[in-house]
Amino acid sequence: MTRHLLLAAIMFAGLANAAQAQTPGGPTSGPLVIEPIESHFVVAPEYKFTDVDGRTGHMAGVTAGVLTDRALYLGGAIYFLTNGDHGFGLTYGGLLAGWTTGVGTHLRVGGRGLLGFGGGTVSDSFAAFDPRFRGVRTYSYLVHSDFLVAEPQAQAHVSFADHVGIDVTGGYRFAGFDEYAHHGVDGATGSLGLQIGW
Repeated sequence: MTRHLLLAAIMFAGLANAAQAQTPGGPTSGPLVIEPIESHFVVAPEYKFTDVDGRTGHMAGVTAGVLTDRALYLGGAIYFLTNGDHGFGLTYGGLLAGWTTGVGTHLRVGGRGLLGFGGGTVSDSFAAFDPRFRGVRTYSYLVHSDFLVAEPQAQAHVSFADHVGIDVTGGYRFAGFDEYAHHGVDGATGSLGLQIGW
């Protein structure tokens, strides 16, 4: 008789614990699921068009870094002017960081920013009186300067296959600590890149 009462008490306690576990808001309202966070190394060859000293510059570049959970990006980038000449040049690069959020299945939007260093060459001119010709002449000269650069960008990413997608960005490049050339180097930017990850 005592053995039967003890067995019944154990069964009742087990049923009570099971009912409490299934009750919403109880100590354990469901199983704990741990999902791994995916990180991929990604590379994106990039074409960038930009305003440089009042002219349209065409730049080639590449970004490379780690993309975590398809949202957080940390890496670097470098760009150089492809249609430059001795009086029209620009190269810059640095650290690149960004964040995107999903909008639908294949589209992500967000922003990213570049912070680094660069060098640029622009031309300028001035007018002065030339006593040899008894008149005013215009003289042209070149200015080359190295500078800090910051480039905030809005970004859209469209994925069309596993680990492959298109990046479209628009932003503005700011050159700092440059007394002479920064007014010619500052300018709007837009870019198109093919992102490949593995």
